[in-house]
Amino acid sequence: MIEHSKLQSDARSFILIVVATAGMLGILLDSWLQLTQYTAVQIIGAAVALACVILFWHDTRWRIVSIAVLCLFLGAWRYSYASNGDGSPSIQSFIGAGKLEIRGTVVEDPKILQNSRLLLVEVNALSLHNGISWQNAHGQIEVQMLGASLENPYGQNYGDSVEMQGNVQQPFSHYSPEVLASMSFPRLTVVGSAGIPIFTALLHLRLWLASIIEQSLPQPLAALLIAILLSLQTPAMKPLTKAFTSTGTAHLIVPSGFKITILAGIAAGSTSWINKRRVTQLKPLLPAQKRDGYLRRWAATSIVILCIIAYSILSGAGPAAQRACMMGIILALAPRFGRVYNVYTALALAALIMYLLDPFVLWNTGFQLSILGTLGIVALTPLFQRLFRPIDQLPFASILTEVIAITLAAEIATLPITAITFNQVSLIAVLANVLTVPMLSTLIMLGFVLCITGAIFVSFGILCGLVMLPLLWYTNFVIKWCASIPWASIPVSNLDTRLAWSYYGVLILLSSITLRRWSIGIQRHEVNSDTLLLSPRILPVLQYAVVIIVILAVGANIAAAPVNVNEQLSITLLNVGPAGKPSQGEAILIHTIDGKTILVDGGPDATSLSQELDSRLPFWQRSIDTVILTSPRQDHLTGAQDVISRFQVGDVLDAGMLHPSTGYALWKHTIIDRNLPYSQVREGSSIQMGAQASVQVLWPPEALHKGTNEELDNALIMRLVAPHFSMLLLGSAALSKYALSGLLTSIDPGYLTANIVQVVGDADKAFPTELCSILQEASPSLLLITPAALSSKRGTAGATTSTILPPQAVTGTWQVIQTAQVGNTTINSSANGWNVTTD
Repeated sequence: MIEHSKLQSDARSFILIVVATAGMLGILLDSWLQLTQYTAVQIIGAAVALACVILFWHDTRWRIVSIAVLCLFLGAWRYSYASNGDGSPSIQSFIGAGKLEIRGTVVEDPKILQNSRLLLVEVNALSLHNGISWQNAHGQIEVQMLGASLENPYGQNYGDSVEMQGNVQQPFSHYSPEVLASMSFPRLTVVGSAGIPIFTALLHLRLWLASIIEQSLPQPLAALLIAILLSLQTPAMKPLTKAFTSTGTAHLIVPSGFKITILAGIAAGSTSWINKRRVTQLKPLLPAQKRDGYLRRWAATSIVILCIIAYSILSGAGPAAQRACMMGIILALAPRFGRVYNVYTALALAALIMYLLDPFVLWNTGFQLSILGTLGIVALTPLFQRLFRPIDQLPFASILTEVIAITLAAEIATLPITAITFNQVSLIAVLANVLTVPMLSTLIMLGFVLCITGAIFVSFGILCGLVMLPLLWYTNFVIKWCASIPWASIPVSNLDTRLAWSYYGVLILLSSITLRRWSIGIQRHEVNSDTLLLSPRILPVLQYAVVIIVILAVGANIAAAPVNVNEQLSITLLNVGPAGKPSQGEAILIHTIDGKTILVDGGPDATSLSQELDSRLPFWQRSIDTVILTSPRQDHLTGAQDVISRFQVGDVLDAGMLHPSTGYALWKHTIIDRNLPYSQVREGSSIQMGAQASVQVLWPPEALHKGTNEELDNALIMRLVAPHFSMLLLGSAALSKYALSGLLTSIDPGYLTANIVQVVGDADKAFPTELCSILQEASPSLLLITPAALSSKRGTAGATTSTILPPQAVTGTWQVIQTAQVGNTTINSSANGWNVTTD
């Protein structure tokens, strides 16, 4: 009787796998053969197949064949229905139709790129006549918008209903069939919200947790933890992403079933007390006690399921997270219904639900890697474990061989997808995974602790960050080291997809033959080697022992490193700018003799600024005493915005703005949201910077100027004064004829004298002639020129950032240094004088 029940269960599982596989084949065949216009034929074919299922119900073989054909037709019909939409024209048909207006909804969390955000918008309607008349339309369009903030309350987020105006173009590269067009930097307005409230709230929670991590850890370690814990790729993570890909460890920074399993284990362990019952005597349970135990088990299971769902959304709710979430829920529910968890059935059910909801998910790289990686781990890991069985008998080798077997299985199962998508094949994946995967569960658990403690009090989060710092440093070091090894990965290109199908055909054939032969061998020669294996209770102890050893070793190494103690006033003009582009934008880091840290402006790129700061600040320092924004121009503001979001800031100073731009509004929003001390400074203000240095504000006047270029006309002009040294910071005001003229007429010339004058210059553009008069009054020994941001047409590698000085300025008695040509420039001042160094 039991054997018959097991056979029935196996048959049901097999049918579910057949249904899921046949449906996917139907979708693929419809897309390959372009059969979307033959929906009537597909419906008729499905009806005939359904009749065959009923007719051959008692014949197992023909019943399964009929069900497979039925699902094949239904899969093709599902793809045709999704492609045709509601009968309205596709957005693809309007490519090249000129400027038009589009209404739609943002259907995914925006992707943060280097200096932009990528939105996926579901189109609802469009207008060719400037919004006078509208017509229905369907399809998804990728929209690239300016701004790379982690969370922008003035920007576009999931669930926003938007209206945009621009030119519809061909889709960006690497798009799926559901993305029919693209639009670059349109005029876009948020007109409402149409997202699921709980989903929206969890995505905002995700960004809030990411901001807590950024406040508690230096970059790029903060970006690494955000990627591991929340699967969120911030701009600072971009330089590391390539290393993770080339070492075959990308699964550590993207949603994965392993992370869901870890979280489910943590949730199950934390709810174990619900199932505990105090047993005082051995006797049959009363009905009320049985009911109480039933409710306790369901309560614990419900908590685990809610945690899995919430964490999947926090991971971005992408296809890989959805697959892991569904399989995790099935794993939690199976014991409650008295069923044995079957990974193949769970995987088939998850895939079936996903492509029924969205048939285009089959073209998503995350879905492909997730499905194939899971299949490979389940099917191929036992084969490799059998190969490593002689090594597995050695003490302390079981964890090592298990990680190696799982890595090899996943790599082999996903090899064609990674080669086609990333154009490379990793040869170092086994070593990199062995060195990093054992740390993953600890990083996730400590990451949640950091977020919770940081939410309560920022200092607690920073303290927890210090505990995590060695582990993150170790992970970062291992990945970079493995990626730097020669032949760590092999570049490939122009692979034919038919080769991938052939690869999987051969892989399935060889695996099935090997599994069959080994299963027969196991039946003939049963070997019991349990006495040679380590006790399962020892393995967690060894894992945490390794973690503690890494923390102590790396922590001692960092603690023993010499700390750069500042014994003089140090002013560094940082070499900031987007990766691969010339130095541009202004960012000045000041260290006073008594340990105060001041940042003046932040440059146009948050990632490069964070790298410069983290290389110049002690690893434990997550605070800056004063941040000064001299102008709300983007080449000053972007990096400064990131700093006040991540660091504990003592004071924030700027001159204000009569007509706030979007970037400046976000700046003020962050200041208010984080409750940072803020002041607007004007002519005559004095800012004390420790005991021996101060900043005198010389411009703007109390009443800001209303003009066409307020960002320059009302920019701060300051004079840094220290013993035996002074520096005039003209900044971007050096480009304003109005500001320079006002400075000459309203300020006593004695306040302009300085050893060094610093200005911001636009490439290939001349300064106002009033700058010469300022320089004559200042009589400096050195003129430092910081480059402004290059325009989009000129912002490419190799572009010149030279500025044009008036002839009087060139022939002056001062030396001229352009930081775009020499890199980081540091002025050190002490009682013995001052000097300039570059690197």
